[in-house]
Amino acid sequence: RRGAVASIIRSVGTGPHRFAHTGGTRYTEDDRVTLAVKPIPVAALSLPDADVLERRVAAAAAAGEPVRFHLELGARELPNEVSANVIAELRGRELPEEIVLLGCHLDSWDLGVGAVDDGSGCGIVAAAAQQIAELPRRPRRSVRVVLYANEEFGLSGALAYAERHADALDRHVLAFESDLGADRVWRFATAVAEDEVAHYEPLAAVLAPLGIEYQGNTGRGGADLIPLRRAGRPVADLTQDATRYFDVHHTDDDTMAMIDPEAVAQNVAAYATLAWWAADHPAVLGGEVVRE
Repeated sequence: RRGAVASIIRSVGTGPHRFAHTGGTRYTEDDRVTLAVKPIPVAALSLPDADVLERRVAAAAAAGEPVRFHLELGARELPNEVSANVIAELRGRELPEEIVLLGCHLDSWDLGVGAVDDGSGCGIVAAAAQQIAELPRRPRRSVRVVLYANEEFGLSGALAYAERHADALDRHVLAFESDLGADRVWRFATAVAEDEVAHYEPLAAVLAPLGIEYQGNTGRGGADLIPLRRAGRPVADLTQDATRYFDVHHTDDDTMAMIDPEAVAQNVAAYATLAWWAADHPAVLGGEVVRE
């Protein structure tokens, strides 16, 4: 709108290394519909390079010299490809048609190996379901693990799941997702019907020994749960410590070296506890959540 031919931003990551946090560019809905602006190239600079550029521009401005920047990008958009969600389910012993969903996403960005985002999340929810499967008795409701495809580039796996299971969405009594790295869970919050909040409050005492605080009915759910949330389905948050998350997120540093096994074990304990609690609770759960 202001006539720019390109845009360069300081990387939104927090790591000090000399490569940028990768991501995408979005235009406003009005711009897309009216074609009021022509899409332009956008690039991110690593933090050290952005610091150098800032100093060079300031020095040029102080000397009254013009500033020129040569930008050359090789990014391109490729055709869509087929991918798939991976779904596993532990059938409930009494109410198998009612579902407690544990989610994560299979894909990662093009840098690193995706250990933090989101290999760790998939490992956490799979291990939590495995712990429940090894118990001597199944919970009343079914526990479903969904490894969503293509969260990174448009949530198509989440959208396809909601469309495929549209007739059964009202039987999803709780959904929660691991997609904030692999550090310890510090916070538990729900987003359930107001008359069901009391069913989850006793979990505060159960999760407290793991160092997790209950913060009431203030949850949001993960990105892949957006279609379920829009349909009024209950969701919950087991929020990990993200202090170091953006040091490695979407960079070459997202490797297994960043994973702390003890922190992952604490995550698995939290996810297994919440999943069992919701899946085995004797009360009627899964009422529609009215959101602003």
